Amino acid sequence: MDRIAQTSELRLEFPHYYQCQYPLVDLHLHHNTGKSMLSIVANSEFWSVPVFSVETANAVPNPIIISREKLFKEEMDLFELTIASVSSFEEGLAQISTRIQRNEPVIISGTTYELPYSPDFHNPNYLQPRTTSALGGDFQIADHYVCVIGLGSNEVLLYDPIPNKFLGTISLESLEKFWRGNIQFEVFTKARGFSSLVSYGTINVTFAANYQNEKLDRIAIKILNRVNTAFLEGRTRTRPGRIYLSGVALSNYIYEAFSSYYSTTGEIPQSLGKCLFDMRWSRYYLRDLLQDMNQHLNFPLSEIADEMLVVTDLWEEAYRIFLTLVRKKSAVKDEQIQKFINFSAGTIERENEFHLQIQDWLNKSKVG
Repeated sequence: MDRIAQTSELRLEFPHYYQCQYPLVDLHLHHNTGKSMLSIVANSEFWSVPVFSVETANAVPNPIIISREKLFKEEMDLFELTIASVSSFEEGLAQISTRIQRNEPVIISGTTYELPYSPDFHNPNYLQPRTTSALGGDFQIADHYVCVIGLGSNEVLLYDPIPNKFLGTISLESLEKFWRGNIQFEVFTKARGFSSLVSYGTINVTFAANYQNEKLDRIAIKILNRVNTAFLEGRTRTRPGRIYLSGVALSNYIYEAFSSYYSTTGEIPQSLGKCLFDMRWSRYYLRDLLQDMNQHLNFPLSEIADEMLVVTDLWEEAYRIFLTLVRKKSAVKDEQIQKFINFSAGTIERENEFHLQIQDWLNKSKVG
């Protein structure tokens, strides 16, 4: 079996909240430039400053997380992923073979329903019709990314660290079924994201021209500056019937939408639960970047990294309190609601002060 040289160096332990493509992009960066850091890769795409879409005509506030490109497209210049669909399985194998022989890992997309080692493998629940997600909001479908790092006559060697922690072989027959993707299942036709699905998808990774010429510590500090500025900026965008929110603008919207909806209807806007869930884990990405810069790149950021832990815990607690209120329903008292509102306001204020602290540190560091 032909395989890439780095096979023995690949690791399978990654934080569960990272998207499946990031360890694969990290592998490409290491392969092509000799340098990378997972938290830099994710933050370069603004995962610590998620973008949400809100339908202004909807009486119930229901922010839904969407692509960061709606607000930050011009900022994403560390790398770019593009997907191409080959015409047949045979053509795809030929392309994989050529790249493996050149010692290049190959990222492809497909459906976990046909991955023999995945919990989704032939799971009947996977193909159940769904219009909403478990925590509210529209159900979204996407193909899964894996990296082909070896190719033989009857099997392939796959690298699939998130979420499956798999480094091993599957048959070419299984690969072909996986590679057809979710587009083959009619049940997902009306799901958000279906139009982006392809069969036999190959993902190309393009790196910024200046990436190889710049030290990793300078790249890290520039990305920290970008995401911190973006958060404080609270970038928004208005379209007919819809607004897009990020950063402090999103935090303030959640506080105001909850307060307004409850005071008007006497009910808890349960649809905000999914938004709070997504906001909560988005803070992990910034936490990871600060810790990596402090521990691995030797920036004096220990106090700021510790404060980030406090901010993250506050959002965890806000989400926990919200779930408690939702579960109690009619048994909830006004003072409990007001406690949540006050707690949210305090969390937002402390997080804003924290980002100003980062801004002050960056200014003293003379970020270019």
